[in-house]
Amino acid sequence: MISRTEFQLIDNVEKMALLFDQGREVMSRIYMYYNIKLYSLNDFFVEVWYRQSSNTVDKIEVADMDRVFHLYEKSIDISDLFN
Repeated sequence: MISRTEFQLIDNVEKMALLFDQGREVMSRIYMYYNIKLYSLNDFFVEVWYRQSSNTVDKIEVADMDRVFHLYEKSIDISDLFN
């Protein structure tokens, strides 16, 4: 199991391979010309910044919990917890 720190040290090709193999896509959002995918990997979250127009990944970064809650709070549905 890779840690957050170890993940940040590997190159982007290895990061994507790890996300596809062990990560789980949780949700996505659109920002300007990016389709940003949020992945859960072990005990942390990773955002992949994908530019559709050029079919490239421009950035892969670990997102802290505060950022995840702030950016994705409107997309999180917890209504099932109350039924």
